[in-house]
Amino acid sequence: MKNSNFKTSLSFLAHSLQHLPETVIHSANIHNQWFTPAFITLSAQNWALALNENAIEQWLLPIEINKTPKKVAIIMAGNLPFVGLHDLLCVLATGNIAMVKLSSQDEILIKYAIEKLIESDATLKNKIEISERLNAAEKLIATGSNNSARYFDYYFRNIPTLIRKNRTSIAILSGHEKEYELQLLANDIYQYFGLGCRNVSHLLLPKNINLETMYKAFDVHMDLVHHHKFYNNYMYHKAILLMNLTKHYDNGFMIFQEKDDLHAPIATLNYHYYDTIEEAKNYINLNQENLQCVASNISEIESSIKLGHTQMPSLWDYADNINTIDFLSQ
Repeated sequence: MKNSNFKTSLSFLAHSLQHLPETVIHSANIHNQWFTPAFITLSAQNWALALNENAIEQWLLPIEINKTPKKVAIIMAGNLPFVGLHDLLCVLATGNIAMVKLSSQDEILIKYAIEKLIESDATLKNKIEISERLNAAEKLIATGSNNSARYFDYYFRNIPTLIRKNRTSIAILSGHEKEYELQLLANDIYQYFGLGCRNVSHLLLPKNINLETMYKAFDVHMDLVHHHKFYNNYMYHKAILLMNLTKHYDNGFMIFQEKDDLHAPIATLNYHYYDTIEEAKNYINLNQENLQCVASNISEIESSIKLGHTQMPSLWDYADNINTIDFLSQ
């Protein structure tokens, strides 16, 4: 398989995702109620944007196809729609064979993407295998919790592995953000119900910020409270805080709490205050191993992503800042 052929396949996949059939959306939503039609469509559209012709060309250009293909096991997560797709494309782009262990939460959407890839190029049928048994794997890419990572480390100790653990994302505000910027931040927090590692779960705030203004901007996602799973989480954490008389803020669909924890449960958001930009930078450095993204419109925050863009990665934005292509090419 030549990369020129795969470029055509990626373009075909982009078109298919841009016009994702309602039947597929409905089936995926019935199968996993966290995958709402709106969020499935959002993910598909973001993938279609990422797979534009120029991006495909730029991504594929330096990739060399392995002369001796390896069987690469991919243990996919299922927290977001299409969350395992990038790993699959990386394996195929390097000419390797993908042994895909689907997540039970996202099997419908990934199977659709695989069908479209094979429809665009029949030779890919020999490059993709959906499998529960991964004994024959020569390399492994796995995404899961910190607990499952320990299992993967042990079970696949005899082959090269790329194992991803729990990560999350933060945002750093200056206090001078306009309302539309705060609404963009709300997308980073609330899209996909905050279930992704690229979702912001913790805010670094200047002490002079107007919290009420920020909460009001977040109202653009108030409809989430009508989703019964999200609402149940909201009410559960609210009840615990009220019973324990723990100080918190509540905007009617989200709990805000001043605490240092990076990770926040569903329907909650943590924050703490900083005094100087250097203090914020130090916080990033101290927590680098646990961070997927840093969102900020502050120019001094290097390598940050603009507010509202955490869930719009490019093809060359690799999870955990580990280049998947390099791992597969070694």
